Formats: sequence, C-alpha cells, structure tokens
Amino acid sequence: MYDCQSDNCTDFSFAFADTVGCPRPLSGPLVALPAQDGDTLSLTELAAFASRLGYQCEVNRARLTVHDISLSDALAVNARFGQQLIISCDLRRDPPVLFNE
Repeated sequence: MYDCQSDNCTDFSFAFADTVGCPRPLSGPLVALPAQDGDTLSLTELAAFASRLGYQCEVNRARLTVHDISLSDALAVNARFGQQLIISCDLRRDPPVLFNE
C-alpha cells in the first residue's frame, strides 16, 4: 500500500522480470486533476514529463491519464507534481499475487 501523505510504501512486494512467463512489475493508470480550477499548465507539464519517460498520455478536459506507469515513476510524479495536482494511481501486478490463507 502506498501512503501519499507520508510518501511511503508498505505491506507489499514487487519484482522486476525481463523473461517470458515471469510476473510484470506493478503498473497501471495514473490520473491527475488540477488542485485549483483552471490550472492546466501543471497538467501540460506532467504530460511532457511522462512523455519524456516514454508513457502515453490521454487528456480529457481537465483530466490527464498516464497509461501503464510503473511504481517508481508514479512516485516520481507524485513527488514532483503532488503540490499542484490531485493524483490517483491504481497499480496492479499481472498476474495478481495469490495469498494463502
């Protein structure tokens, strides 16, 4: 779990794998909204930042979606743009982690 208030990750693990059949690292969509109405400059700056990192972005009105972002890059986005934007990110691993009871 990631706590954006303290910029801290706890209670999960992830692995990076380059081979076929191994799990992919955590990734998913990151959605950003302006913290103040009309602040589209921060969205434009985030889109440029994400594009430089190699991510595809989609803008829909005052909402920016960065597709398939990794955990480390999502943390970098939050650290850099967290004061100007409301950032939400749903990261998952494929295949999902199975927990034994």
